[in-house]
Amino acid sequence: MGVYVETAFGTTHHVVFGGTGRPIVLVHGLGGSTTNWLAIAGALTAHGTVFSLDLPGFGLSPPGHDFRLATHLAAIEAYVDHLGGPATLIGSSTGALLSEMLAARRPDLVEHLVLIAPATPPVIPDPRLDWATILRLAIQAAPVTGVAFTRWQLRKSPLEIVNMSMAMVTHHPGRVPMKIIEASIEMASIRRLYPWADVATPRTARSVAWVYARRRRFTEMIRSITAPTLIIQGIHDHIVSPTAVAWLSEIRPEWTLAQLEDTGHTPMMDAPLRTLEVLEPWLARRHFAT
Repeated sequence: MGVYVETAFGTTHHVVFGGTGRPIVLVHGLGGSTTNWLAIAGALTAHGTVFSLDLPGFGLSPPGHDFRLATHLAAIEAYVDHLGGPATLIGSSTGALLSEMLAARRPDLVEHLVLIAPATPPVIPDPRLDWATILRLAIQAAPVTGVAFTRWQLRKSPLEIVNMSMAMVTHHPGRVPMKIIEASIEMASIRRLYPWADVATPRTARSVAWVYARRRRFTEMIRSITAPTLIIQGIHDHIVSPTAVAWLSEIRPEWTLAQLEDTGHTPMMDAPLRTLEVLEPWLARRHFAT
């Protein structure tokens, strides 16, 4: 666990992993927390000072006034401002979408951008879509069923909650390092007591769905980003289809795309060494160049 910091947004829980030099900020995805980065954060300290924050209402951060992406974006912007940016942003899933939004809105705050399985509007038709996962995500984002589903999850034991989550976001749950499992169980034990735990994920998921519905606006945002960008995705990602990420790469063909075999939605958890094999040389080249 980390400590709390006060920014212009408010109180934010964060972890300082160490290192020296320019900030590297790790931004977790929907339902995640700082624990998602435990397998790779230490290695990244060779490339800068590594920080990870919990988005408002997730992990150990108190919520903002709502759970819209705009609110999460404001929290990240204030956090990077507090660190004295610009920073390298490494975002996972919804955290990657938020990192894209910040890079488009405040290019002065984003030096480099790393998108791990970035939340991206689906391409239809897409034979690679996992319809069981799509149905679950739709239930999760719906106004009534989303909260009911989350409450059902929270009634389970912390170990069951973590096992369900790992089964969804990783291709091989058994490969996730034990330190992530243990930290995630501890986090789940704490979070299930928070009064906002049942609404944070479904309401944020609903906001992501609104972004997906505005494909033209999303495309314009992607085209406006000036930061050098690396995309990392597992080929066996059931949440963000590789087809959608391929479409994203077509919009920005100069971005680097690395696809990892035998890996799911969170390669930094179930394939951390292979993730670092891609990420570290890319960071080293960019930081040396600047």
